[in-house]
Amino acid sequence: MSEFFQLHRNVRLRVIIIFFSTLTSNMIFPFMSIYFARFIGISATSLILSIAILCNMTAGMLGGYFSDRIGRKKLMILSEGLRVITYLMLLLSNLPGNAFPYITIVFFVMNSICSGLYGPASEAMLLDVTNSAQRKLMYSILYWATNLSIALGGTLGALLFNNHLFFLFMLLLFSSICSFIITYKFIVETNMPQEEQNKKKNVFKDLFVNYRTVMKDSLFILFILASMLLFSIESHLANFIAIRLENNIQDFVLSPLNWTLDGIQVYGYLRTENTILVIILSIIFTQFIKTWPEKRTMFIGFLMYIFGYVILSYSNQAWILFGIMVIAVLGEVLFVPIYESLLGDLAPDHLRGSYLALNKIATKGASLIGAIGVYLAHVLSPIGITIFVGLSGVIAILLLYMIMPAIYERRKQINEI
Repeated sequence: MSEFFQLHRNVRLRVIIIFFSTLTSNMIFPFMSIYFARFIGISATSLILSIAILCNMTAGMLGGYFSDRIGRKKLMILSEGLRVITYLMLLLSNLPGNAFPYITIVFFVMNSICSGLYGPASEAMLLDVTNSAQRKLMYSILYWATNLSIALGGTLGALLFNNHLFFLFMLLLFSSICSFIITYKFIVETNMPQEEQNKKKNVFKDLFVNYRTVMKDSLFILFILASMLLFSIESHLANFIAIRLENNIQDFVLSPLNWTLDGIQVYGYLRTENTILVIILSIIFTQFIKTWPEKRTMFIGFLMYIFGYVILSYSNQAWILFGIMVIAVLGEVLFVPIYESLLGDLAPDHLRGSYLALNKIATKGASLIGAIGVYLAHVLSPIGITIFVGLSGVIAILLLYMIMPAIYERRKQINEI
């Protein structure tokens, strides 16, 4: 605990902000695909989710660039202030007994843009005020805080989303206002760019040059393509799997506990189980992973993860869903640390920011595939969408297996420098 208080004030405050903002947002946003499907239909929901993700991706690229140009704090205050407005409008468009879904759609998309602008600046600020040794502690604390808030938020959302949405939006608005005040009053600027240097640069040219260089790295592009397919599998849980569970599970009696659950509750508890298992299994297996053969461990993890989500995409039996989630999360725990280390090996020091920005876009691309899955689930049979999920994983594994020798060769070259 004493080490936490030795971290920069910005880090300590950001941990608190991230915990409460993640807690309140996870009470609502993971369930928004269900909300939209009720009012505008499944096909239109897929389109809205896709538009929101694309807007977030575009805003993220601009946010990363402008956080270097105008400063971290300025961009965070601007985007957080706009986000307060979007939450206020979401609240007013979902008054008790009077929902206005089309207004909700507009400000849902606007909020996605604000989040895209905010993210790069907030992440860069944390790196600005920490060294390598401190970052291990910082990310460890953030990991625990984020997963705990996701677990709590998912549970509360599952219980309250149907009948107390207005109250949840009130909590979200209050959390955002607090975040804005803390950022404005107590967070200190960590990047003060020179105005004269900025005037000499062309925004669009700089963006083009950076990303053109990264796009020429075919090994990295294949890697993030595989990653996008792989992580899209989990994103289906928040989209078509959630809708399928709501439609197919009405009053499931969870014996021998004698609990009666509907589809939304099953989905919420699955998300909570996922988060809690990540925390517990990470503690158990982290030390073992260090001594196990890296490549074999990673591919075993891939297979467990894909198998788990294939079953999750098809089964309607709650006990099977809760049981298979253990296998899926264990697979994730096995391969994610190795995946992150490979990503670090692929990104050269002088272009690391651009590489990681493109990787962030690939992460959003995985969410985009998840949103498209809502539409595919509408036009394909249940077994068809399950095959789609499985094929995404198989193609990802084949791509990674094909490029692994080149990745290890690049790692070797880096270590020799």
